[in-house]
Amino acid sequence: MPDDRLGQPLTLTQTARMIGCSPWTIRQKLIPKGLPHFQPRAGSRLIFYENQVFTWIRRHQRKGRRLP
Repeated sequence: MPDDRLGQPLTLTQTARMIGCSPWTIRQKLIPKGLPHFQPRAGSRLIFYENQVFTWIRRHQRKGRRLP
């Protein structure tokens, strides 16, 4: 059972849908800007946690940073 503080685990596609962008944008633009994710081992799927993604977006909005 995932820790409630992290929220639900999301796939790359689910995260892109939640943010309103493409999976390409997540990989090429947002991860390099610090979008939190977890990759259990090299070559495995990326895992995003819902609450971490929300927190990251809020932090960027407060600082007036523009997301792609």
